[in-house]
Amino acid sequence: MAANRQQGSYLAEFLAGFTALPAGVVLISTGSSGIGVVTTIAGLALLLHSCFGFYRIKKLEYSRN
Repeated sequence: MAANRQQGSYLAEFLAGFTALPAGVVLISTGSSGIGVVTTIAGLALLLHSCFGFYRIKKLEYSRN
């Protein structure tokens, strides 16, 4: 799925964030707002970090001609 180790770790981080964000939203909507807010913030942080990581390592693929 990933061409190198960095892409694989950012992909795993993206998948974890993509799972945690909606899980936190569901927890907030069901009434457990404490853990839901923490899970939502953690999922959003994981998604943002992985997106910035993908953007940063994207240049490495195109440097080899």
